Amino acid sequence: MSPPHGSLRAGITALKQERYLEAINLLESFCYCCSIQGSSPRQRERSRPKLDPEECALARVALVIAYQGSGDLERSTALCQELLEQGETPSTPPWAREWAAQALATLKQAAEHPMPPEEVMARLPVLQQLEACQPRCSSRDPAPYLLKATH
Repeated sequence: MSPPHGSLRAGITALKQERYLEAINLLESFCYCCSIQGSSPRQRERSRPKLDPEECALARVALVIAYQGSGDLERSTALCQELLEQGETPSTPPWAREWAAQALATLKQAAEHPMPPEEVMARLPVLQQLEACQPRCSSRDPAPYLLKATH
């Protein structure tokens, strides 16, 4: 059975297979659900099951990579910067900020000295969490649970 549309696992699978536009759609959907979950106390109470903050952070980091893979240096850099600016919060764990700091240096260098997206991708730091996610990350689409909570 294939993972449902919108899942983190499906997004990361698409990313690894260099299907960047598909990965962007899946990961943006997952990130949107993460943002809805944290948007109001009422939705936080009602949304079941809760999304793991580690998975939400991983989806955002994977989205940086997917944007870059698709050649969208501007969006990749902006999201990377956003990860850094959030500081110490449960939604942005230390490993995500460390990765973003290293990746941002590479992305800024690519902006100053244009290079093909493939070369930038090769220079981005390796993220072990992407490998670890495949067997343990959620394959469910969180949208139906979160949307049901808003009715």
